Amino acid sequence: MSELEPGKILLLASWALLLLAGCSSSDRSYCPVAQTGYRNALGEVNQTLGRYASCVGRSSVVVDCAAEFDQLQSAQSNLDKSVSDVREYCAGNE
Repeated sequence: MSELEPGKILLLASWALLLLAGCSSSDRSYCPVAQTGYRNALGEVNQTLGRYASCVGRSSVVVDCAAEFDQLQSAQSNLDKSVSDVREYCAGNE
């Protein structure tokens, strides 16, 4: 089992706060939490993209970068969720 990175822990905690609060989409007080989640998710994408690019760059026929690609897809999914959260909780705050 892999360890959770600090960025993932903070992202998951941010989402948990949003879920536990049961707040409506008009509750803009959760905007800072959503923005923090977005920044963490963006950092996660940058990290995993770097690892994937590094793997592909050193790749040969025998090197398999599937694990790095799976991590990148997961990070992108987290980023998509974070963008949705920012849109919902920070509407009109741009």
